[in-house]
Amino acid sequence: MTLVERLRARLAAPPGRAEADAARRFPLPANVELIRFGAVLLFLPDALFAITLRFMPAIAVLGGCLLAWVILWRSPPRKDDSLLAAPIDAATLLGCAALALALCLLGGETHVFFANFDWLTRDSVLSDLVNHGMIDFYRVEDRDYVLRAPLGMYLTPAMVGRLFGLHAAHLALLAQNAALVAIILYFVALISPGRKIIALLIFTAFSGLDILPALVVNLGRWWQTHQFTFDRQLEWWNGAIQYSSHITLLFWVPNHMTPGWWFALLALLYVRREIDLASLVASFAPLLLWSPLAMLGAAPFLVLFGVEQLPVKIFTTRFFAAAASGLAFLPVAIYLTLDAGEVSHGFLLLLPGFVALWALFLIVEIPHAAIVALQRRLIPASDQRILALAIVALVFIPIYSLGPNDDFAMRASIMPLFLLAFAFTRVAMLTPRDNGLMATAISVIVLVSAETPIAEIIRSFSPAFAISDCNLLTASERGGGGSLPTNYLAPVSAVPAWLIATDGPRLTVEPRKCWPDHPFLKEK
Repeated sequence: MTLVERLRARLAAPPGRAEADAARRFPLPANVELIRFGAVLLFLPDALFAITLRFMPAIAVLGGCLLAWVILWRSPPRKDDSLLAAPIDAATLLGCAALALALCLLGGETHVFFANFDWLTRDSVLSDLVNHGMIDFYRVEDRDYVLRAPLGMYLTPAMVGRLFGLHAAHLALLAQNAALVAIILYFVALISPGRKIIALLIFTAFSGLDILPALVVNLGRWWQTHQFTFDRQLEWWNGAIQYSSHITLLFWVPNHMTPGWWFALLALLYVRREIDLASLVASFAPLLLWSPLAMLGAAPFLVLFGVEQLPVKIFTTRFFAAAASGLAFLPVAIYLTLDAGEVSHGFLLLLPGFVALWALFLIVEIPHAAIVALQRRLIPASDQRILALAIVALVFIPIYSLGPNDDFAMRASIMPLFLLAFAFTRVAMLTPRDNGLMATAISVIVLVSAETPIAEIIRSFSPAFAISDCNLLTASERGGGGSLPTNYLAPVSAVPAWLIATDGPRLTVEPRKCWPDHPFLKEK
């Protein structure tokens, strides 16, 4: 048969025949390979961090990484009709990759678009890791400090940067974050009912009704000052507590968002019997280096799953191997908690007026919970227990504060908010558009809450500014009001001698500007 005849035969084939032939000849990998690839991206920073430790803790952490990877790779056999055994949906994955890349760029990564103020500090951390090593030391007056921070997002890009320069590190950071977000959105699209693009839009735009109290606050200022100045950072409407929208997380704190979202995805796969408890346990400890507070919010779900397996099912070789891998990350946990007692913390429940603020906060931030509760018949039975736990967690998280801006509420809420957003998306997709009360309530929540992500996206079109290579102390001096970044530093005296060698060079404040082209920041 000639080439022309072959082409005619292919064109004459029934619709879908060519695609089916191509799929047989070039089979795509299974969806489980995306989970394994994501695990590599998430676990590799722990292995890189281990290299900076002294010999024995380094061996422990490297062993924990290897054991965790083996547990994920040697997962139990899956049924042929399972989600993870199915071949990758290339079109959906490419669409999610494009969306993830666009969102990461809009969020300020690589500074193609405006980067929010949190990136001033994060850029300096990445610069220090690239220019001075994977563990950095600082001198302020006569005291020495060590960089003590969740470094999971930075270490792999920093390794690239040490080979190819700071701008290569920022490109690697973009590639890493976009890849992880793309994988998460891909599975959200696959599991959600209805049109994938609509489900992704509802999910990524998830937010509280921040615009309503923000308008009230700004109108109150106008009444007092007769000047109307509208703050586009809507989520700080109460000045004390924040549950961040999904776009806010993507634009401001992808280092905290990513592990919280990843573990939430694994929990959804677990309740659908796509992965086992050992895989979930083995994934927990490596994510601490990305965000211990996000994983603190995930811990109750791990406890729930463990209790459900008692008294017999939990006693398996795979589970004990996963638990052993988790214990091997103890040096990482010790590093992350160096001098942690100096970070501000405490319960807010007894503060005057807090109960009223708490009630108003929940009404504004998670009205979706009421919709999901009323429409729980649309939620699969497998999801209902983790959804109930997510809502309970979101109700009680605000009563405790940790960090200068109540980081506990913003970070510990990430996984519960993901699960609530996923359930709300499902309810929104399955509720008939019949102009009834429930359909109207869902539409109002979606439309009113959309102002928060829209405000974030609008800000991203402010004038961009160049990447800075200032160190952390200089960036804090120039862009952070001159205060010592205690949430990033711990005294060298607090470092156990067996954990890290502390004889490295000390960085100090540099006599230069960091962002001369920043559109809003006026440096000293």
